[in-house]
Amino acid sequence: MEKPIYKAIYLYLTHSCNSNCSFCYRKGLFERHKKSELSKNSSMSVEMAFKILDYVFKNVQLHDNFHIFFWGGEPFLNFKVIKAVIEKYPQFRFHTNTNGGTINKEICEFISEHRNIGVTWSFGNCYERYAGPKDKVEHEPWALKMIQDNFQHNVNFMVTKYESLLDDFEYLVTNVTRHVSLDIATKYNHTEVDLDVFFRQYDSLLERYENDPTLYQAINPTLHSNLYYREFGFKSQVQDFHFCRSGLERLFIDMDGGIWQCDNMYVCQHNKLGTIDTGLDYSKLDFMREVDENREKYLGKYCKDCELYKQCSRNMCLGLNLEWMHDMFKPEPSFCKMCKVLYKITKKYVDIEKQHKEAVCQVL
Repeated sequence: MEKPIYKAIYLYLTHSCNSNCSFCYRKGLFERHKKSELSKNSSMSVEMAFKILDYVFKNVQLHDNFHIFFWGGEPFLNFKVIKAVIEKYPQFRFHTNTNGGTINKEICEFISEHRNIGVTWSFGNCYERYAGPKDKVEHEPWALKMIQDNFQHNVNFMVTKYESLLDDFEYLVTNVTRHVSLDIATKYNHTEVDLDVFFRQYDSLLERYENDPTLYQAINPTLHSNLYYREFGFKSQVQDFHFCRSGLERLFIDMDGGIWQCDNMYVCQHNKLGTIDTGLDYSKLDFMREVDENREKYLGKYCKDCELYKQCSRNMCLGLNLEWMHDMFKPEPSFCKMCKVLYKITKKYVDIEKQHKEAVCQVL
């Protein structure tokens, strides 16, 4: 039986979160299941974390670039596990996400002293919990210090107030960090007007930073798209249908030691791959291997009439589809809206690049 080589293990530390983002992908999970039904424990113990990792190191094939991710919920609500695992396994690399509201002096100092962990500070709640990015920064000073203490930390800005994107991004790269990624929320009520505003703001953002190579490359979706690679890059890099290869590159392990393909698959118990006590049943990944080898058949099943067929710029999240659409291959509608607005940006900048290259050729 073929056994995958895993690049990452996700430790699901807690169901709890100190924020209540309207677009959180875990809402569907908790709307359908009581937390007590999902696991015996509401958070992972230090002993369980050590037991999980002991199982992983003895039984799972790991990639040379293997990472351990701390996941939730809000991971830092279970800081004792983060601290214990990093101290016990200093030879590994770690990553986690935080909304920032839990970060205090103790956490900040610990993370700053341990350079083998990267942290992504999410700004998705800055308009639902605060008055915007500046107000969030003022209320979460220890998160700001933590992010600025290590260049590998970054900010993810989940855009929900479309008309403010340009000013908000300018504030973040000027006052917080230049390591900023942009996202538009899935499972969010995007109207056509909202998305048009987002497109115009994003377009203006790219124009503003076109002479700043670092930021331009980081935020321009064109440079990482199939459309760009087809025109200018290596065609061998083009995959017509993207997905995260759920269960084939990473594993998600819950607070009771249950093993899953990913955190979104947690919504359906039949997707469970095993436990650290009974072992991992690799035969349950056979279907994922079939999907990986026949992407058009499965991932294109509901997309053949779409204008973006084979052109989507984002990974299709099978778990999100399963959670919201009850079918892992049926895209969630707001995801499709997001892909379409990103495609408009991508198409525009591919056309600009083509015109530039044609002009250069004419001169030569």
